[in-house]
Amino acid sequence: MLNEFYDDINSFTYNGRNSLDMGLAVYEKENIYGRPKPVIEKVNIPGRGDVILNNKTDPIDNEEYEDFQKVYKCYVMPEEYQDLEMVARNVYAWLYQTVQYARLDDSYERNYYRMAHVSEEMSVEEIAAALLGTLEIQFTCHPYKYSYDGERTLTLTKATSIFNTEGFTAYPYMKIYAAGAVTLYINDRAHTFKEIEDYIEVDSALLNAYKGDTLQNNKMTTTLFPKLVAGENKIRWAGNVKKIDIVPRWCCL
Repeated sequence: MLNEFYDDINSFTYNGRNSLDMGLAVYEKENIYGRPKPVIEKVNIPGRGDVILNNKTDPIDNEEYEDFQKVYKCYVMPEEYQDLEMVARNVYAWLYQTVQYARLDDSYERNYYRMAHVSEEMSVEEIAAALLGTLEIQFTCHPYKYSYDGERTLTLTKATSIFNTEGFTAYPYMKIYAAGAVTLYINDRAHTFKEIEDYIEVDSALLNAYKGDTLQNNKMTTTLFPKLVAGENKIRWAGNVKKIDIVPRWCCL
């Protein structure tokens, strides 16, 4: 594949495909590190002026920020000039095969990825014409980016502390191998479960508990999902727990 031979050339990977494999390299970027704006809601109180409302349902939740635009300015690798129309068709199929947010990595932020989608519509003909010079690809990105370290599974078999060094609350995935009633403690918060059989999966980003394809929300007897605050998170539990796998999903702006 092309990206095996061009390690020093900037590129991005979207939805599992690298731009170099499509014949595109990045020579310039705009807003590559992001400048998401906070979502601020104000109310005027007579005699006091404007006051910023706090709409968080949980005090340890992160603040809300708006999506932002990121642009990659690309050129065609020299060996791809023989058939620009074919390159354009491949690029079109790659960029528009999904209308959902998909994973976006690039060579500028090597330790992080974002969730994004292509925000500007282009036809095959427009892409082919742009390939004669510069092709600008614009993405709409979620404000928070996720660290590669946060994708690694941590396996806990006893009480311990894990440290969130990113400065923002993380919303982890957990797989609790246990039987019966369990109480999971993270710092001063207790998360209780009942009637666990073998294991239960808890996704704090999706706000769901499940086992394979079966929902298990009825086995969570607390309303708040587990979260990992910035800094130290002391984790322990009560009940018949064999182990807990945690994918922390560390994030930051």
